[in-house]
Amino acid sequence: MLEELTIKNIALIKYADIFFKEGLNILSGETGAGKSMVLGALGFVLGGRGSRELVRNGEEKAYAEAVFSGISKQVIETAKDLGIECDDDCIIIKRTITSEGKTKNRVNGSPVTVSMIRQLAENLIDIHTQNEHQSLLDSSKHIDILDSFCMPEIEEYIEELSKLNLQYRTVLKKLKSISGSVEEKERRTDLLKYKINEIGESNLKLGEEDELLERRKMLNNSEKLLNYSNTCLQLLVYGSDESQAAADKTGEALRLASLIASVDKSASSVCGELENAYAQIKDAAQILKDYSESLSGDPNEINEVEERLDLIYRLKRKYGSTIEEILAQKDSAEEELEFIENSDKLRTEYTQQKDELMKKIKNICSKMNTIRNDKARIIEKQIEKQLYDLEMKNAKFCINVTRKDTFSNKGADDVEFYISANAGEEMKPLSKTASGGEMSRIMLGLKTVTAGNDNIGTFVFDEIDSGVSGKTAQKVAEKMAYISKSQQIICITHLPQIASMADRHFYIEKKSENGHTISNVYLLEKNEQIRELGRLIGGRQTEAVMKAALEMKDLSDKRKKEIRQ
Repeated sequence: MLEELTIKNIALIKYADIFFKEGLNILSGETGAGKSMVLGALGFVLGGRGSRELVRNGEEKAYAEAVFSGISKQVIETAKDLGIECDDDCIIIKRTITSEGKTKNRVNGSPVTVSMIRQLAENLIDIHTQNEHQSLLDSSKHIDILDSFCMPEIEEYIEELSKLNLQYRTVLKKLKSISGSVEEKERRTDLLKYKINEIGESNLKLGEEDELLERRKMLNNSEKLLNYSNTCLQLLVYGSDESQAAADKTGEALRLASLIASVDKSASSVCGELENAYAQIKDAAQILKDYSESLSGDPNEINEVEERLDLIYRLKRKYGSTIEEILAQKDSAEEELEFIENSDKLRTEYTQQKDELMKKIKNICSKMNTIRNDKARIIEKQIEKQLYDLEMKNAKFCINVTRKDTFSNKGADDVEFYISANAGEEMKPLSKTASGGEMSRIMLGLKTVTAGNDNIGTFVFDEIDSGVSGKTAQKVAEKMAYISKSQQIICITHLPQIASMADRHFYIEKKSENGHTISNVYLLEKNEQIRELGRLIGGRQTEAVMKAALEMKDLSDKRKKEIRQ
């Protein structure tokens, strides 16, 4: 339900913080006092068009904020799909507009688009005015209204159909993937085989490119490396005319240390270290000899390395940026080739699956159609009874359920409401036949029947009582009292019969302050409600009028309790 509506600097409203409750919330006031401004602010915060004219004269910006509590599972799921966090079953929508016409939108503190707000609002609130009945005029919503009466019988079929539909779409996608002419398949097969052979014949190995780059670097510098290694060998073991080799010098040092150790055993450790050094020099020399011989190997090896690298680069340009990606392309091509070669068998299997799924889907759709038609006949009579009570005694109401060639998760039915408002008139779609006043009563009759089954928690009625009076007005008031037992109603009215049924009554007043006109919203206490009823009854609040107002309020409270039992 709508728990709180805060308005600042919108039109004549400088500031208003309106706390609504469950049940019937009434707004009344003199003509032009600003009742429509409250509705305009609510429409704006729910995603309506915002223009700079909304901003109060002399102010830089305006905003409206709506707090909804106890929201439905459907709203929570919609919020989740939109990426909006929704804690404690609460939605807070805030829209700000500047005097330049720029807007900012937030839901639960997160920035959102107007489109996202509208998606949420669809299942939060239903607004009905003389010229707008959003859920009734939108025939696409009629199936949801009907299905709310078909629960729980139809619920299991909807869930099962959703699963089957997903399986059906998956099979269709698979069939599409193997469709195509023989020529197309042959062309694709040739391409795949060429790719598989080209990559396969290359015998690529993971890490091979890095090894080749290192080998090429070495081969390109082989002359320099050979010179360095020979010089090292000369220093270590060969020596030169000018200098004795390191191995010879170490050997001579070892001989002298042995002589020292033969006299002084404390020097024996030196001998051990020199023996190790001599052995290490010999080992290093052997390694250098082997390395030097490798540098003077096959002179054509550098060409072989370059050719191998060129092959890898060509394959990378065609199939991927790394050897790993190239090999993955080969695996993928082999899988696709196998799929194509088995396509005839797969087509038969998928076609059989599709036919079996369609048979199950049609069976479920048929059962859903039966449930809807049976429930529609019952609801039609109930709505006609409500319309009769609302002085549309000759009205005929029809819920037209027709089968479609296609289906969705809701089945294969089109549902649309038809009506004949007067005797002798043919049945026509609801949105094309009823006048504003008739539409209001039709809507009220429908809401009376659907009370408790509607997922939307709040209904707003803006002077839908226009054009009714007397007995009809009393019936309208009683219908509203009944609906507000299970759904919150916010109603702008001029009729005392409706106002007297209020659970919470707000008075909107326009006045001048310091040369500026402002509209204020006041919550009325019991005695203030009586005075406002007196104004609605007779204008002048005479003793007789006030007595009638008090009597009307007492009788309405009593009648309301009876209705809601």
